Amino acid sequence: MGNDQQYQLLLTLKVRQLHSNGFTGISYDDLHHILINHKWKRRQPTRLSEIADDILHLNEDEIVRWLAVDSRVKGYSSSLDDYRHLIEKEEL
Repeated sequence: MGNDQQYQLLLTLKVRQLHSNGFTGISYDDLHHILINHKWKRRQPTRLSEIADDILHLNEDEIVRWLAVDSRVKGYSSSLDDYRHLIEKEEL
């Protein structure tokens, strides 16, 4: 089993843990994004034990905070035209 498979397994286990704790809206991709763009932005771990430690010790508060920051950034960089398809759907 390579590091990639172990990374995927660790993320899957963390997602299941979060879902069992009531955080069902958090996905595998959300966690991957948080790790790559926030947790490991400056220094990516090189050993599997560091990767496992970072993943398994992510807490719900950190995850929600990072997702909130991401949504604010996306909100600032988007325009009303980006949501036009949603508005037009509701008018039908």
